[in-house]
Amino acid sequence: MNIGLTIIHVIESLALGGAEKSLVQNVNAMPEYKHVVVILSEPDNLKVNLKNAEFINLNCSTFFQRLMAARKLREVIISMQPDLVHAQLFNSTLVARRASKGKVPFIFTLQSMLGEDLFKKDFISRMMEKLTYAKKNYIIAVSNEALNDYEKYIKVNKTRTKVIYNSIETNFFAQTYKRFTPGHKIKLVAVGNLKPLKNYDYMFDALRMIDKELVELEVYGDGPHRDFLQKRIETENLPVVLKGNVSDLDQRIKHYDIYLHCSKYEGSSLAIFEAMASGLPLIVSDIPVLQENTGGYATYVDLQDPISLTQKIIAIQKGDLEINTNGQQGFDWVKTVAHPDVVITETLKYYKKILDENKKPN
Repeated sequence: MNIGLTIIHVIESLALGGAEKSLVQNVNAMPEYKHVVVILSEPDNLKVNLKNAEFINLNCSTFFQRLMAARKLREVIISMQPDLVHAQLFNSTLVARRASKGKVPFIFTLQSMLGEDLFKKDFISRMMEKLTYAKKNYIIAVSNEALNDYEKYIKVNKTRTKVIYNSIETNFFAQTYKRFTPGHKIKLVAVGNLKPLKNYDYMFDALRMIDKELVELEVYGDGPHRDFLQKRIETENLPVVLKGNVSDLDQRIKHYDIYLHCSKYEGSSLAIFEAMASGLPLIVSDIPVLQENTGGYATYVDLQDPISLTQKIIAIQKGDLEINTNGQQGFDWVKTVAHPDVVITETLKYYKKILDENKKPN
């Protein structure tokens, strides 16, 4: 591809989130293009990780400043004359749509269940999306479920949608699957923000019914639910440790036996991909998006009944429930959908499709 092609990427910030990490990883892996990364406001933690990309902070953090963000971004677009504008996350997508005004091919990524997270609860956000979305917009969704959820509220142009899973860092990919051996205390691990959506209460309810000599759970992540969860651990004497955020999760996770993930809903889960790539078998919520995220290679539990999780952990510990077949298949499968090489190849193909469809006449 022509090195002269320019992409402007627009995102709310470069904080340490999944969407932000994926953007930086993709930009660094596509030297074929000239990249300009635009954020609406700080934090910009991941800025230092960008390679060969121009960085612009619009410094629009307040509500009134956000109203001016589209004008500022439009000036950047006029100056840079990009071939594509690619937006991530809700607010930055609204700004980028208004700024591009249909004059530049526009693509946005659905990183979450926008319908469930936002449109279902917020009429104004739903109306803003309906008013600004155009049939000529292109969409990348991080899962089929995220796209299906969006389509419940917004009628999309099916010919301009593409599902491409988020990639994970290569250091999570283990050389071999870590085979689980029953008969000893199970070391469970969970990763995710400490908030109600992640459903740690469900995990705790299940673990409360298991002999503490048989199981222990360590949780990586932080969030607004931390104090409440810590109080439950102490009051109920649960076999759980909150480990907080760490910088070496790729190394730590490989020392556990099983990965546990019981979210109520997700757009897509990087943590599940990371656990599978690390060689761990999985126990996850029996919901469509996690069936998709795991390729069907996991043990599933009923979120309406914590005893479902209790019984499966006990059966796995005793050896009555075999999990290594699914675990090995998941370990092999995740390389085909979440490895950076695969994701970048699919993204480049989609960019080329968009550029071909929008070739400027000579």
